[in-house]
Amino acid sequence: MKEYTVVEYEQSDFDAVKNNMTKEEAIQILEHLPRGWFRYNLPKWGGNVNGADYDNYRTCCALEIAIEALKEGDK
Repeated sequence: MKEYTVVEYEQSDFDAVKNNMTKEEAIQILEHLPRGWFRYNLPKWGGNVNGADYDNYRTCCALEIAIEALKEGDK
C-alpha cells in the first residue's frame, strides 16, 4: 500500500508568510540558503574567474548586510 499526503497552499498561506514572518525566521532562512549558491567563497585569483563569480559574491555580501541589519534591529 502507498499513502500520499498532498498539501495545497492558498493565497492566505502566502499572505500569512509575508505578513507574519519574524526577524528571527528571516535570519534563519537567509543564513541557511543552499550552499550551492551561498555562502560564496572568493575565487582563487589567477584561476577561471568570471562575471558570475563577481555577481554571486556581490549577492552574498548584500545578504550578509541584510542579516546583520536584521540582527541589529533586535538590540
